Amino acid sequence: MTTASNLRATITMPSDTELVITREFNAPRDLVFAALSRPEHVQRWYGLRHLTMKVCEMDFRPGGRWRYVLHDMARGLDHAFSGEYREIHTPLRIVSSERYEAIPDSDYLATVTLDEAGGKTTLRSHLVYQSKMHRDGHVMSGMEAGMQETFERLDEVLESLDASAGRFSDGRGAAQSSRPRGPLFAFLC
Repeated sequence: MTTASNLRATITMPSDTELVITREFNAPRDLVFAALSRPEHVQRWYGLRHLTMKVCEMDFRPGGRWRYVLHDMARGLDHAFSGEYREIHTPLRIVSSERYEAIPDSDYLATVTLDEAGGKTTLRSHLVYQSKMHRDGHVMSGMEAGMQETFERLDEVLESLDASAGRFSDGRGAAQSSRPRGPLFAFLC
């Protein structure tokens, strides 16, 4: 069995304005999608362990907005991230704009896809930036270490959820793909 401790995300740079982040999770796609799209799950895994999530606002629909605020108690700082959902294809794909609010005009487009094989899900996040400077600034901010820790926390949440918790019900108890409540996956700096 694959454990969380030996799973790592990889980052590639297909062009001067792109990052592609790939990570496998030992969970079915429906469960990963639920963990990415429902506030009660996102609040448990998003961000570094020493940060607390003060705000987790989400309107999970095309055209809806999302906003997370993480608080660093040791430094007394807040880190706010926000964006707008552009496309949602349950449980396959989520497209949204994302920004770190402390940096004006830092918006980029994030396309998250989930592919399942053998009960495991590969997450690919394709980030498209306004410029090479924006992409490089994000990379230089320490985002990779934060992303790895965040994904480890997501592993822990996935392990704690029952597989049936990730399926969306039609109200009669039948599992189906329907619009869940909640946010899009966003990367922290």
